[in-house]
Amino acid sequence: MNLYVHVPFCNGKCAYCSFYSEPRFSLPLWNAWMKRIEADLENVSEPVATLYLGGGTPTLAPEDELERLFRMLRRKLVFTENSERSIECNPETVTPEKAALLAEFFNRVSMGAQTFSPEFLKAIGRTSIDPDRIGSAFEKLRRAGCRNIGLDLIHALPGQTPAQFGEDLRRVAALAPEHLSVYTLTLEEGTPLAARHDLAIPSDETAAEEWRMLDRFDPVRYPRYEVSNYAAPEYECRHNQAVWHGEPYLGLGPSATSFDGVNRRTEVADLHRWLAGDPPEIDEIPRENRLREIFVMGLRTVRGWKSGEFETATGSSLDFLRPQLESLADRGLLECSGGAVRASAGGLLFWNDVALELI
Repeated sequence: MNLYVHVPFCNGKCAYCSFYSEPRFSLPLWNAWMKRIEADLENVSEPVATLYLGGGTPTLAPEDELERLFRMLRRKLVFTENSERSIECNPETVTPEKAALLAEFFNRVSMGAQTFSPEFLKAIGRTSIDPDRIGSAFEKLRRAGCRNIGLDLIHALPGQTPAQFGEDLRRVAALAPEHLSVYTLTLEEGTPLAARHDLAIPSDETAAEEWRMLDRFDPVRYPRYEVSNYAAPEYECRHNQAVWHGEPYLGLGPSATSFDGVNRRTEVADLHRWLAGDPPEIDEIPRENRLREIFVMGLRTVRGWKSGEFETATGSSLDFLRPQLESLADRGLLECSGGAVRASAGGLLFWNDVALELI
């Protein structure tokens, strides 16, 4: 069982963010959310191999409420030996007391830094614009005993140069997390940032140059293992690896997505409607389309699909994709050998183009 729990509460709404969240913490709504989550957990009968608490900002909740949530999860769930238990946090919400709670209940923490530059934090409408909190929050987590900490960055920010992105990487290296996620800024439809027409968005060439900088950043300590993710060996996110390779997962909470191996189910992206019991949206598509989707997601990873792995995961061979795979390999975007298929360095850089062709 791979389990995702969406905690929808956040301290404001960043201008670039398209994820569903409530822009403030409300204790009555938190209590109602807790009650519904506890009821939904009754349906989890299998031991949990990976648990991921995302948001929103899970650590926005007061310390006593976080402890109540964590103890409820521990009471309701059975975890496999060596299970991965991840939680997201934002720097401004980390106190010594909360850090101690995270260290007690979780073995992986992912912190949203985005950038160490006050200028660029302000440019993207980040609700917290004090980058000094990143380092202090990181140290609080370390002192509390957290030994697997990841940082999230965004690059290709408005007006950002490769040299300025390099400064973000220097700050990351100084903290020495175990995991690093770096996402290209995307102007998502419906967000305040996308509505602005005065943004000096870096060119595709500049964004690609910054993306390539990551391979030179510290390839020994942080080898790339997915298009946007880097980790010390043995510190790759197992939950995300499972999702990328087509394993079933259960999502609880408003806007959370589940996948049973055939169909995808997405809960309504509205806390009040979710609490009222509005049904999820069921994504039913023809089997071949779903197989293509699963295959393409696996190509996001550096290792791609090992020989026989896709067949084991889906019960289907790759024969239906053979002409396209050969064409992409001839153009240097895929590497196919002995039944294994993975994206080349160029294929990872142009993964969107590969995905469009295969889907």
